[in-house]
Amino acid sequence: MAKLLIPIERITLLLSTMLADMENAPQRYKPTRFWAGCVPHILDDIAKHGVTSFRSHQSGLNYYVPSYAQTNYMAAREEYDRELDRLAEANLELAELWRRQITGAAEAEMDYHIFVAAETDKPPELLGVSQSDFGAPSEFFQFHGKVFGAAFLRYLKCLVFLKKHTPSHRIRRVLEIGGGYGVLGEILLKSPSRPYFYVNVDIPPVAYVATEYLRGVFGKEAVADYLVTRDLETIDPVALQQQGYRAVVLCPWQLERLQGPFELFVNSASFQEMEPEVVANYASHVTRLVNGYLLLKNSRHGKQLAEHEGAIGVEKPTTHAHYLDFFSEFELVARDVATFGLAHGGFASEVLVFKRGKG
Repeated sequence: MAKLLIPIERITLLLSTMLADMENAPQRYKPTRFWAGCVPHILDDIAKHGVTSFRSHQSGLNYYVPSYAQTNYMAAREEYDRELDRLAEANLELAELWRRQITGAAEAEMDYHIFVAAETDKPPELLGVSQSDFGAPSEFFQFHGKVFGAAFLRYLKCLVFLKKHTPSHRIRRVLEIGGGYGVLGEILLKSPSRPYFYVNVDIPPVAYVATEYLRGVFGKEAVADYLVTRDLETIDPVALQQQGYRAVVLCPWQLERLQGPFELFVNSASFQEMEPEVVANYASHVTRLVNGYLLLKNSRHGKQLAEHEGAIGVEKPTTHAHYLDFFSEFELVARDVATFGLAHGGFASEVLVFKRGKG
């Protein structure tokens, strides 16, 4: 892993314990090439600015806090806003059209309408959920009195697609690998349909951020952190739920001690950032733990190759064919790119739904 930009002792006990344990973890659970160079920048921002503003950290926006806005706008927002204000004095309609495109407002509104149009009365109930402002977001959109960020809306689209193709009333416990800052957990735990239990597995420091985010939304007592589960011989979601927890955030090397079953597994845009052999290992755990459905959203052709040492990218892409191979005990029942996924140019992020068993 790349050298940290800040000393570990300047970070909280929870995060420093995660980082220290990661040094001794098996290689298959450590950050992949794509993430190894990102971790120091995230840690540096946390140390300088604190976790309560992570959704406006530059490292957050670069690596794990999605946004709808164009990259060049996010990098020079004040300059663009001044130009838009000047354009509005001459042509208000053109300025508003340009503003909606570069800020991502047009895409966010389109995603919101897709979500609303596709929503059903099957659980989880989603129309009433709205995103928290914890983390000081630099971007958010309001529709019908509710607040949404990019990750939140994109998860909502994936969930309504899942509901179209599965008996979602069977889902109670949900496992996610690479869940970022915990948005899926926020959505499920805010749904009034039933008491869902959510497990997010991610590398530090993102696992730390997810813990703080979910605690910021639901309270410290609702989320079991790494210090709670670190020394457990087995990690049993039923036992944790009986203790009053609604969610738990784990580090990857704890997967071997996690018990199932789970009715749903989710991975959104993180398997694509790993090499196939890493995904194969995670898939073996998913196969062991999940007796219901898989919801995957990743690039059909995989992430770009790293062109040189230190460049962002993967050594070998994980593609659509790999998912069919690694999850061979599950049957693919639905896929989509254009509506519930994302397609532009030669890029295709597809949503896949699998169910346990063949035939």
